Amino acid sequence: MKVQSRRQFLQTLATIGIAAPTAAHGIFNFDWFQNDSSELWLSAQGNKQENFGIGWVKQQHSNNTTSGFRGHGLAQNPIKQHQIVMFSRRPGTTGVLLNIQTGEITQTFTSPEKHHMHGHGCFSADGEYLFCSESNTENGQGVITVRNTQNFKVEHQFSSHGVGPHEIGLMPDGSTLAVANGGLLTHPDTGRKVLNLDSMRSTLSYVNVDSGKLKNELTVNEPKSSIRHLDIGQNGEVAVAIQLQRSAAHHENLVPLAAIHKPDTSSLETLDAPSPLLNKLNDYMGSVRIHSQNQIAAFTSPRGNMAMFWDIQSKQLAGYHVFHDVCGLTISKDNQRFVLSNSSGKIRQIDARSLIEQKERRLNFPNMQWDNHMITVANT
Repeated sequence: MKVQSRRQFLQTLATIGIAAPTAAHGIFNFDWFQNDSSELWLSAQGNKQENFGIGWVKQQHSNNTTSGFRGHGLAQNPIKQHQIVMFSRRPGTTGVLLNIQTGEITQTFTSPEKHHMHGHGCFSADGEYLFCSESNTENGQGVITVRNTQNFKVEHQFSSHGVGPHEIGLMPDGSTLAVANGGLLTHPDTGRKVLNLDSMRSTLSYVNVDSGKLKNELTVNEPKSSIRHLDIGQNGEVAVAIQLQRSAAHHENLVPLAAIHKPDTSSLETLDAPSPLLNKLNDYMGSVRIHSQNQIAAFTSPRGNMAMFWDIQSKQLAGYHVFHDVCGLTISKDNQRFVLSNSSGKIRQIDARSLIEQKERRLNFPNMQWDNHMITVANT
């Protein structure tokens, strides 16, 4: 499989005289959201079997498409922009394809036999493939499952080069995956119970999508820190959110829960905070997003009821915001605000430059129980 970068893909189309799909309304009939400048945010949501699904917010209104299982992360195809995928929460085995033109789930796909999902995935730059973080339940090793986006059948798999791969993302070069190998061994028979706390090893791994070969891997100093979530900046910075396995750490020291890896550097640099704030996080960071223009890395901690913001260049804490059970985190369509969601259906918006909440933009949807992650639908 040869995966093109987005730039290579668009150059190929231009060479053969075909316009890019993002500008071709007649191909996919994108009028539903291309001709509408309002915000569109999507998140897994629900608190019981009958209302689990994909919820969305548009023009201060919300709606939900039920899925029958609890979802976790979502991804939008960068080329076939009507395609939104939601992955089941670890250790589920099901993913669904949402058509955002109609609001309908048009396809369901499952993990290969003796595999389970970890709740995340991403598309190739040309939109032809979907990469899913999964684990082999027989040997416990992490794998990246590659599906085509025509019928979502599995094309092949390659190693994640670790255990418990969680969030993954495509680097700007279009040929490298950044993989948060959490290091935590689980099995569907025992649910979310961690089976390898004594031997866990977590890494941020860079893997070539064509060869499946490991290009580089990085670790943090605390061996019981699990790198679970990540985001990738336009310049190739990778920010990671960490969850400390306190029961296995055998100490009471506070541990940084955020880190950044900059291109051409050899290590993960931790992002520290004053002890009183770090203590409130309860050893847990959830979502992370990089605002490339303002060089701010934002993190949320549902256990700490807090969103925190670091300056990427100075690595200094730039601000924080207290918000009960906050975890969902995205950036507004106009690139001006961080958008936060919580499990009570509330949404808050933080100015991306001043890091001050815009209270007049508060939203509340009591019928929604937002899950851990939220995305802004792009139509670039």
